[in-house]
Amino acid sequence: MGEVAVLKRGQYWQYRFECAKIDGGRKRISKSGFKTKADALAAGNRAMTEYNDAGLHFSPSEISFNDYLDYWMGTYCMVNLKESTIANYLKIFRLHIVPALGLYKLKALTPAVLQRFINNRAQAGYSRVTLSVIKGVLTGSLSFAVKQEMIRHNPMNNVKLPSPRNEQIRSRAKPHVFIPPHRITEIFERFSEGSSPHLAMMLGYKAGLRLGEAFGCTWDDISFKNNTLRVNQQIQWDDKLKVWYFSAPKYNSYRTITLDQECMELLKREKDRQDKARAYYAEHYTTWSVNDKRHLNSNGDGEPVSLLNVRENGTFIAPRVMQHTSGIIHHDMKYPEFDFHSLRHTHATMLAENEAPPKYVQDRLGHKNLHITMKVYLHLTEKMVERGDVVLQQMFSARSTQND
Repeated sequence: MGEVAVLKRGQYWQYRFECAKIDGGRKRISKSGFKTKADALAAGNRAMTEYNDAGLHFSPSEISFNDYLDYWMGTYCMVNLKESTIANYLKIFRLHIVPALGLYKLKALTPAVLQRFINNRAQAGYSRVTLSVIKGVLTGSLSFAVKQEMIRHNPMNNVKLPSPRNEQIRSRAKPHVFIPPHRITEIFERFSEGSSPHLAMMLGYKAGLRLGEAFGCTWDDISFKNNTLRVNQQIQWDDKLKVWYFSAPKYNSYRTITLDQECMELLKREKDRQDKARAYYAEHYTTWSVNDKRHLNSNGDGEPVSLLNVRENGTFIAPRVMQHTSGIIHHDMKYPEFDFHSLRHTHATMLAENEAPPKYVQDRLGHKNLHITMKVYLHLTEKMVERGDVVLQQMFSARSTQND
């Protein structure tokens, strides 16, 4: 690496120096706009010293927030965080932070700028959970910048989430939908046993599983002896590596749940079909493994895994099948309220209708806390209203009789 060179560009001076090669090509760092040769040389020497010391070709105070997030991701996140967390952070970067804040200089991120950003996200209708995640990512990234002495203080320390009582904030969240019995019948007649989404959808409806949990089940999770399903993972997509991978269930909600007899019979029939297909296709049957990074692969890297959701030839039926499935239900079947989560919500509501204890429902669905479960009980269906009316009449009739 050579020395700093200065040269005149029109009325102004420029410095430049060579840095490390990238992909075998020579790279230069340069900056123009200096009024004198001496100013350009002094600035160039400072920049090269900083580059040699830290590997960064910018003054920390001048770096864009977009470039800083790349630095934080490579320096801290990739070393200390789980793949699932990193994937979530990258998604938050892409969808929220970089489009709105990426072009700001790191030093320009004041509490006022960041509070306005959070408020705008709230006004756009994003849920409080999403806002909390965004706020947490911003706080963590800028806290690291303070530790690296790139900024003096963390501006997120003075940023607050808008009050949930603010009536001007509208929610983007799609309301949970209870699917009435006649609609359930129509859906499972259209996507009957043997169709690609049937088994996962049935696990959503009859076991209350989340999307990633339903498609991440393996045959090792099923106990035909005890009629139980062990929920110990979910499957997710890493958009950067273009690979499906397993991670812990949401909120680490590991659990073992009982399945009804009809569901168990469905699983037995599916297991029998897959065993016959594996024998028929022989070496042409697709088999799956999970490596030490929990990546799902068909090249034999790692421990073998026997997936529930596979086609006749063993290929994986991924959660993406629900995009096509939902499209048909929305348009062809004229039921736009449907999504996979509505199957889970319907399961929870049916349990509440039939007076299952809230704690049982919480444990079965893997809710983070009982407060979430109780929201289901506040979602009254016609059946629950009718039952409540009966209790009301009986309650006061009994009181009247006692008074007589």
